[in-house]
Amino acid sequence: MAALHLEELIGDRYLECIQNYLIHLRDLYPHPNRLLFYDDVVVVYLLAFFNPMLRSLRCIEDASQLPGINCFLNVESVCRSTLSEANALFDPKHLEGLIAHLRKDLPNLKQMDRQLAQLLEHVRVFDGSYFRVAANVAWALHQSKPNGKPMGQVRLNCQYCMATGCPQGVTLSGDDGTGEGAAAEAMIKDDDQVECIYLFDSGVVKFSFLNAILNKQCHFLCNLREHIGFDVERENSLSDADRQAGVLSDRVGRLTSSHAPRGADAAPKVMLREIRVAYTDRLGKSRQLRLFTDLLHLPAHLIAELYRYRWQIELFFRWLKVHANFRHLTSHSSNGIMLSFYIATIAMMLTCLHTQSSLSKYGYNLLAMVAAGLADLEDILPILQRRERERQRERQRQAAKRAEKKRA
Repeated sequence: MAALHLEELIGDRYLECIQNYLIHLRDLYPHPNRLLFYDDVVVVYLLAFFNPMLRSLRCIEDASQLPGINCFLNVESVCRSTLSEANALFDPKHLEGLIAHLRKDLPNLKQMDRQLAQLLEHVRVFDGSYFRVAANVAWALHQSKPNGKPMGQVRLNCQYCMATGCPQGVTLSGDDGTGEGAAAEAMIKDDDQVECIYLFDSGVVKFSFLNAILNKQCHFLCNLREHIGFDVERENSLSDADRQAGVLSDRVGRLTSSHAPRGADAAPKVMLREIRVAYTDRLGKSRQLRLFTDLLHLPAHLIAELYRYRWQIELFFRWLKVHANFRHLTSHSSNGIMLSFYIATIAMMLTCLHTQSSLSKYGYNLLAMVAAGLADLEDILPILQRRERERQRERQRQAAKRAEKKRA
């Protein structure tokens, strides 16, 4: 069996970049008795990410003693108790510089019409998803499993950048009472980009969130529930392209509020569009989306198509939980859980850089085989490219099938 080479898994170019950051990390948190440094933690977690078997601190401790992994570490063994203490101590924000650097090198993987591609360059998608933690994590959200046993969960709040196909920012919520709307609003304030388009569903919507986006000279596109009032001032005519996209109506007006709040909590005063789109749910039932946006001049069918990309963040969460085995988190501290997500983000970027394709279970599984010493990088790339071509043909076939169904 071939030996594991970090250069194969991460790549010579990216290994050099990571090594520069690892040198910086080693100088953090100095202590005369310290044996496990920040750079060792990052390396062992990166290697564990690509090995589905290493999903507990004990397994990582065992694996760290193997020659193929230990040669990249500066300790004889990564003791699980020491790693647990490092999870609570090492601030994950020290990895943001590396994430920003890798993000610049990510390829543009979109193949679509030019106008939509230009819009997606500015799109940020926000959503949250729950991950399990140990039941005795005090700050987590607690509930019972169907069998009556206690279960702890935390919510990962994620802002996903469509231009790179990777997270732009993440925060963590437990029993702090922070809802998705408040978490999203905090990310808006920290985002240094202008002219962004924020996509989110009705569970995130707060009037203060919408106002924060507009005050930053950015745009939003969201789904709103029926109980939120809307005063219609005019109705736009629909084109053939709009009707083919399932658009039922395109109206312009203003949001209203039943309890008339003031300040940031008041309904936005600007003119907005309400676009209703017909779709069929997974059970085969006819449904309607009620979309709202301040983008007044884009064609309605393009607005409908743009909102479909909100599901990319759902696919990201699914990829993280199912294919990258992040259903259950081992750390008990919020700092350690955030550290795990930051390193997962770095690993995902390295996956995209290696394969020159978007995230998929196929890319992750093949790179896991490289990590296991079963193949070299040059062995897996032709396989992955062939698989991606098959997926592209299947997407085109499904798109043609949907178009034919609409015409009928």
